[in-house]
Amino acid sequence: MKHLLLLLLCLFYIALPAQENEQVIKALKQHINTSENGKKLKWMDSLSNYVYFDTNRNPDSILAETIDFAVQLDSLNIAMYQLSNRMDFLNNNEGKPEKALREYKRLSQKAALLQNKGTKAKLFLNIGDSYYYIKEYETAVKYYDTTQVFAKQANEERLLGLAKMYKAGTQSQMGHFAESSQGLQESIKIFKRLKDTFNIISAKNSLSILYSQNGFYEEAQKERDEAIAFAKAIKSYSQLISFYANAATDAKKQNKPKRRIENLLLAKKASDSSMHASFYNPILLSHLSIAYAQQDSITLAETYLKKLEKTIAGTQNQRNKELHIEALKDYWFAKKNYKKALQYGKEHLTINRNSSNFENIMTAEKFLADVYEAQNNDAQAYRHFKAYENIKDSISNVQKAKGLSYYQTLYETEKRDSKIEAQQKDIALLDAENRLKNHWMLFGSLGMLGAFAGVLLYRSRTAAKKRQKLQERFSQDLIKAQEDERTRVARELHDSVGQKLMLLTKKTKNTGDAAMESLAGNTLEELRSISRGLHPASLEKLGVTKAIETMINEVDANTNIFFTNEIENIDGDLTPDQALHLYRIVQEVLNNMVKHAEAKAASVSIHKKGKTIEAFIKDNGNGFEYSEKLNNGESLGMKTLLERAKIIHSKLTIQSAHLKGTSVLLEIPT
Repeated sequence: MKHLLLLLLCLFYIALPAQENEQVIKALKQHINTSENGKKLKWMDSLSNYVYFDTNRNPDSILAETIDFAVQLDSLNIAMYQLSNRMDFLNNNEGKPEKALREYKRLSQKAALLQNKGTKAKLFLNIGDSYYYIKEYETAVKYYDTTQVFAKQANEERLLGLAKMYKAGTQSQMGHFAESSQGLQESIKIFKRLKDTFNIISAKNSLSILYSQNGFYEEAQKERDEAIAFAKAIKSYSQLISFYANAATDAKKQNKPKRRIENLLLAKKASDSSMHASFYNPILLSHLSIAYAQQDSITLAETYLKKLEKTIAGTQNQRNKELHIEALKDYWFAKKNYKKALQYGKEHLTINRNSSNFENIMTAEKFLADVYEAQNNDAQAYRHFKAYENIKDSISNVQKAKGLSYYQTLYETEKRDSKIEAQQKDIALLDAENRLKNHWMLFGSLGMLGAFAGVLLYRSRTAAKKRQKLQERFSQDLIKAQEDERTRVARELHDSVGQKLMLLTKKTKNTGDAAMESLAGNTLEELRSISRGLHPASLEKLGVTKAIETMINEVDANTNIFFTNEIENIDGDLTPDQALHLYRIVQEVLNNMVKHAEAKAASVSIHKKGKTIEAFIKDNGNGFEYSEKLNNGESLGMKTLLERAKIIHSKLTIQSAHLKGTSVLLEIPT
């Protein structure tokens, strides 16, 4: 019956393109009205899918009815599948992620009983989207990670690619630039395997946005141009809107007003051809009015302002209200009505301060500075201009730091891949030599098969041990290279950039400009913080005992975890290598505790016991399954801890269980 229904829908679609929606929906509703229980649910499920996937109608009410009826009949898979569709609609079409989350939480107990891994992956993906839109980024990342787990179990590669892509976009918002770039590249590989052109374009769009956010405009334009060609070919208007809007934003940042307006007009044209014009047009009309106002094209600015007001008339949407206020402030400024420009400018600044969008706050501060300057109010103009400059400098410093992180990650990844490739060639050569020798022995000495079997077994075990030792040596060399590189970068930052900043700080004290003095001091402290993170200079200056105490005190002061520590003075008992790796192990364990454990209390103790130094770290956090974590190919941090312990010939013991906390014991021979 279900296949017959799909055939019926296809016939409607082909034969009656002009009236397909109404006729198909009418036919499905008739089936629903004349059916009961399971059959009725199947027709409701078909109607929900048709309206949601194949029409431009609002599917919210039929989705809600289908979900409730499926729950009533205890058909969890249909209920949760349609719940994920409804959350997607509320998140991406209605802009109501809070409502989407309320609907999920209302049915969360039912969702916990769901067995279908693919439907679980789809549902958790949309939950992650909801948290992303309300800017709870860490929670969003957790749900995207959970999506990946279920997608792998269900062999749903497309959902796996989407989870990686959305997680990468979230990491970008969190400032994890290098990780975001790598995640997007991974998602593109998956979509290329699936020949999923639409999501290849989406991932490239995200990558171009990532580059734009960090000032890499040429790289952003290259990714964007490639994706635009694909999007035009498949007439993906929603994606074209995003590309052109982002290109307009980049043009604005680079002070290219003509290109900015050209791209906004292209975005508006794509929006008019899309199924989501009601969502995109208010944004684009507002930006066009602002762009023309800033170019003193007042007539065109007023034209698009009126179109905006007509489009949003009768809506109570907060987003549309904010877009209207933003357009009005620039319009009245262009008209030289500074009183109204000031009124709307202040409203715009208040809105953006509440949202914590620093780039928008910076723009709002600059606008108020311009208005006050036009009114000859120099004191207020200077106050807002100074706020603008402070945010601008902070954003610039963040972009430079992200750029350094990005290129450092690329360098370390390429170096690691190069070493792995060389190591694999060496291992392959050893394997080839062993196979050749074994063949000669086999063909030349058939009469001594038993004896040579023992020799072969011995050689096989020896080769396996060699491979294991080579792999261990490689891992240890990689860690050593990483430490050497960190030390080099830290010293260069301290000796070169740091010295210049220190000189700049001293000079600013003589100018009497308190703001410049504060900015220079803050920048110098940020540089020192980065340098300390790359290489703990306190190890050399204070000794490992004091360095570890200082690290624990910093974590204690900046987190909600209550720390106790008992640390004996061990400065004279360890070599420099042992001290460094002990420090790094403690640092990694504390970082993992802060990121993942959600602990309330923790303790650190380091004691001498005969010819051994024992470092013991314990928390009362969430814990984890140690064996599962160790065997997980993505658990690089755990393997790094074990390799560091091997480097200093120490024994590392980790005990943990779900909701029972974690303890780590490191025993270092002296």
